[in-house]
Amino acid sequence: MGTLRLLTFLTLVTVSAGAWAQRSQELTLSWGGTRLMGDVGPAGLTLPQGGSWDLDYRIQAHPHYAFHLGYSEGGLEANDAQSAWPERQQRNFHVQTPFRSVQARMEVDFFSQRIPSFNFQHSPYLFAGMGLMTFEPRGYYQGEWIPLQPLGTEGQGTSVNPEARYSTRARTVPFGLGWRVQVNSLWVVNLEATWTQTTSDYLDDVHGTYSDISVIQENYGEAAAYFADPSGLNLPLGMARGNAQTRDAYFILRLGMGIHLEAFMEKCSSFLHR
Repeated sequence: MGTLRLLTFLTLVTVSAGAWAQRSQELTLSWGGTRLMGDVGPAGLTLPQGGSWDLDYRIQAHPHYAFHLGYSEGGLEANDAQSAWPERQQRNFHVQTPFRSVQARMEVDFFSQRIPSFNFQHSPYLFAGMGLMTFEPRGYYQGEWIPLQPLGTEGQGTSVNPEARYSTRARTVPFGLGWRVQVNSLWVVNLEATWTQTTSDYLDDVHGTYSDISVIQENYGEAAAYFADPSGLNLPLGMARGNAQTRDAYFILRLGMGIHLEAFMEKCSSFLHR
């Protein structure tokens, strides 16, 4: 709740500042590839496995600083079969995680930007912010992808693991770098690499240790028993399923195209009143 209040506060402050300052506003639609950085699949940054789209509002009232408010929606994927680590290949997890997120962030432009500008200009930039996300890890079972959180795959909510099943919401800290180009008075293009750290270790449904499969099956059914240990090797109780000391993150490389709102409104006004 505190994060949501802070996002709202930053938005109101920035928009209020724009009311008295000279400002430049943009609306951008982006698409990119995603990579889940968790306990499943290849370790380290590799080629994207999922995709996402992003709608972003940007307002700039200073030559070197801008504020963004964005909404993202997409999917993350990780597969132990693609890992170079034998222990992960043996573990045999494969997860797909649809997600939605909102984020607010501040941008620092390397080159001074004209405000507003109706001509070509460009700049590399750095950014950081905060946000909120919802996610739903899914596993493939009998021909369909099914949600994993209700299955308590680590015995959550049973006699062997009294912890509650994890939340499918998390706070996020996005940061990264990009290059923005205002092509002309109307069109804007940007290329952006974003790393998002989350407060959850369950984007891939993997966190702690293996629990008693018979207890999981008794409480949650055959699908839960299967996803508790997809290796089929009956790995020892208490053996680590994942690294409980870290939190999950994801990476997005995206390309966006947008419009300069002042120029757009000016063109609309000219068209309506000619």
